[in-house]
Amino acid sequence: MNIGVISDAIDALEDWCVDLFKDGIKSQFDGISKLLTDTFTQTTGSGGLVSNFITKHPAYFTGGAASGRTVWTTIETLCNNVVVPIGGFILTVILLNELCQMVLRGNNFKDFDDSIIIKWLIKALCGVIIISNTYYIASALFSFGTNVCSNGLTTLLGSGKYLSTALKIDTAALSGLSLGELMTVWFISLIVHLGILILIVAIVITLASRIIEVFMYLSIAPIPMATMMDSGEWASIGKNWIKQLLALSFQGFFIVVALGIFKTLFNNAITTLNSSTDGVILQMGMLLGYTAALIFTILRTGSISKSVFNAR
Repeated sequence: MNIGVISDAIDALEDWCVDLFKDGIKSQFDGISKLLTDTFTQTTGSGGLVSNFITKHPAYFTGGAASGRTVWTTIETLCNNVVVPIGGFILTVILLNELCQMVLRGNNFKDFDDSIIIKWLIKALCGVIIISNTYYIASALFSFGTNVCSNGLTTLLGSGKYLSTALKIDTAALSGLSLGELMTVWFISLIVHLGILILIVAIVITLASRIIEVFMYLSIAPIPMATMMDSGEWASIGKNWIKQLLALSFQGFFIVVALGIFKTLFNNAITTLNSSTDGVILQMGMLLGYTAALIFTILRTGSISKSVFNAR
C-alpha cells in the first residue's frame, strides 16, 4: 500500500515537472516572439529599431523621443560654419592650380586658347555651388539607401510588425519527450532567448555606430567634395568619400536582407519542430545556430557593403 502511494506520488510529481517544462518552453518562445515584435515594430513614431535607425533619414534621427533635438541640426551648423570655409579654401587652391596647369599646357601662352578660361569659370561656378550645398547633396545621396531599406523591409518582412505570431511552439510537439529531454530543450530555449537578446544588442551597436559614422562623414563633406574639382590625384579623395557614404547608406539594406533570411530560417525550423516530435533537440540546436550566425552576419554588414562599393 505504501509503495503504491509513493509510486503514484512520484508519477504525479513527474507529470507536474513535464507540464512545467512544457509551459516553460512555450513561455520562452512567446517571450522571444514578443521581444522581436516589439523591437522591430515598423509603425511610425514607435521608437523601435526599424523606425529610428533603418527607415528614417538622418535629418529626423533623435535617438529616442520624437520631440527631441535632432543630431542633424548640430552637424549642419558645424558643417556650414566651420568646415565650409575650409572647403572653400581648398577649392580655391585647387582651382588656381588648375588654371596654372591649363595655361602651362598651352606652351607658356604661345598657344593660348580663350576657351580654357570659360571652362575654368564653369568649373569654378560648379565648385562654388557644390561647396555651398554640399551638406544637402551628401544627405540626398544617403536618402537613396534609406528608401531602399524602407522598401526592402516592407517586401521581405511585411508592413506593421516584424514577427507577430510566427514563433509559436505547439505543446503537442513536446508530448513525446521524456523529462530529461524536456529539460534539455528548455535549457536550449533559454540560450536561444539569451541569443536573441545578444542579437538585438549587436543590431543596436551596428546601427548606432553606422548612424554616428554617417554624421561624421556629413560633417566633413565640404572638404572631400572640394577635391572632386581636381583633375589629378586629389579627386580620388572625393570619390572614395562618396563610396564610403553609399556603403554606409546601403549597409542598412544588407541588415534588412539578413533579417529576412533569419525570419525564413527561424520560421521553417519552428514549423518542422511543431509538425513532428522527432528531432526536437536537433531543431532547437539549429535555432541556436541560426541566431549565432545572424549575430556574426549583422556585425559584418559594414565590411560587406564596403566591399560591394569598393570603398577603402
